[in-house]
Amino acid sequence: MCADAQNSSSNAPVPDFETVGFDDTQADALTQAHAALGDVTALSLKACVTASYDPATRKICFKIPIYGQACVKSPVAIPVGGTLKACVQTCGRFVPTGVQASVYLNDNPHPIYSGTVHGRC
Repeated sequence: MCADAQNSSSNAPVPDFETVGFDDTQADALTQAHAALGDVTALSLKACVTASYDPATRKICFKIPIYGQACVKSPVAIPVGGTLKACVQTCGRFVPTGVQASVYLNDNPHPIYSGTVHGRC
C-alpha cells in the first residue's frame, strides 16, 4: 500500500534526468565527501522511474529506489495509453531529509506534479 505524498508548492521541479543528464561536478563532491567522512557511502539519490496511474483513485504511484513506494493525487486526467515517469532527488545537506519528485506525462518537458514525497525538503 502506498502512502500519499505531501505536496509542497515551494519546491522547484526535479529535472527530467533522462533529458538533462546528471551534473558531472557531483562525482567530485562525492569523492571529497568520502575522503572527509570516511564511512559515508551515499549522500544523494537522483533517478527517473516509471510510474503507474489508477483511474479509480486518481493516484500516480512509483517506486523510489531505497525509499520505496510513493503515490500522489493526479492533478490532471491521464489519458489511456499515456506514459508517466517520476524523477526524484533527495534533499538535505549531508543526510537526506526527504525526497522531492516531479511527474512527467508523455515526455512533456513540464511536470504535471512537483512536490515532496518523503520526509521534509
